[in-house]
Amino acid sequence: MRIAMKTKWYFFFLTTIAVSAVIYTMLGFQEEEAVDIGVLMIGENRYEKLTGLKAGLDELGFRDREIYYTVKNANDDVERLAKEIGSLLQAEPDIIVTLGGIETLHLKERMDQLDKKIPVVFAGLAAPKELGLIEDYRSPGGLFTGINNYHASISGKRLEMLTSLVPGIEQVHVIYDSKINVSQLSLNETREAAMKLDVPVIPCDASTKECMDSLWQRADKNDALLVLPSFRIESMTDDIVALTLEKQIPSMGLYDFEAEKGLLASYGASFYSQGYQASRFVSLILQGNEPGDLPVELPDGIRFVINQQTKDALGVSYNQEILYIADLIHPGVQPGGRKR
Repeated sequence: MRIAMKTKWYFFFLTTIAVSAVIYTMLGFQEEEAVDIGVLMIGENRYEKLTGLKAGLDELGFRDREIYYTVKNANDDVERLAKEIGSLLQAEPDIIVTLGGIETLHLKERMDQLDKKIPVVFAGLAAPKELGLIEDYRSPGGLFTGINNYHASISGKRLEMLTSLVPGIEQVHVIYDSKINVSQLSLNETREAAMKLDVPVIPCDASTKECMDSLWQRADKNDALLVLPSFRIESMTDDIVALTLEKQIPSMGLYDFEAEKGLLASYGASFYSQGYQASRFVSLILQGNEPGDLPVELPDGIRFVINQQTKDALGVSYNQEILYIADLIHPGVQPGGRKR
């Protein structure tokens, strides 16, 4: 009798364990569904944001999860951007990550037209509230949230740092883009700072064909060059570098990749860091959070970079105290001057 009872209890125990294992597997160890992340970029320069995004998601535990990236690149063509947005929305990804301001603004306009309800994370853009993308920085509302890279607000600071770094600067050529709202906001900030610093600034509209030709003719000794936000200006980086090296004038950009290519300095959040930071928003939304409930963040860090090779080549005098606070970089290949 005791043996029979023990046998019954033994089988009951095994059955309980087996059933519990099945339930536990169903509740906790089911294979997670694949995720489709749409990525929208205006041009190849912003690819580093995607690299940062992927690295961030890997570190947040998505390394072993099946993720598909549907990447749409407009190759610096605004007309093509509209087509890429249509194609991306037709694919209906689980979430969309935009890699800049123009991508985000055009996407929102199209989503509003089509009444699409896909959460969107912007991986770095300037003044999202002022541009009408969100209702408030703490409570964005709607479908959009992400990183305010602060690049418009610190345009005046860039001018101050440039003129402090090279005390001999007498006037500054400012490259902006009249067709980009953030670029115009940045120009206003720059002009206000220029009045306080008593430094003449000469705007140059990158959306016109005459801008670079004008700079080649007018830029001279004791001048400097300041770059403002715009995808169009990003695509002109090689030409701008060639100009500054041949004219031997100091220059200040926004991104470290611009300094790596040959501008004297840059001050701002890097593309990689913006993408990396955006991964936190993607992770939270994939876990069930609403984008409108996630406060927009400022950059985790802003970097001041000086290209050592350009610094040595310009032959100007520098403020050693400003040099001390910069990160000096030594790119392996320095672009040459423009052949004319």
